[in-house]
Amino acid sequence: MCEQPAYRRMNDLVEEFEARLTGRYGEFVPPSALWKELGFATAASFRKALSQARVEVEVFDIAGRRGSFARALDVAHWQARVYSGRRRHAKQ
Repeated sequence: MCEQPAYRRMNDLVEEFEARLTGRYGEFVPPSALWKELGFATAASFRKALSQARVEVEVFDIAGRRGSFARALDVAHWQARVYSGRRRHAKQ
């Protein structure tokens, strides 16, 4: 069996995660979901990480809306990196 190049598998992961995120939230992941999608245990832990500049995706505010948003694509890239790193330790 021929193994695909790592970049191809990563692109597939990003596409899969982005499709799920955009299907669920649209182009921007809302504050109510962002902390969960980034793996934080609570919204408070996300806010603390945000205040300490420890959030690994670009987040932004939208005028007239509460909380921090992120692009679904940015979150998908982060999720793919995390998943890819964990896969190396999975049973083969």
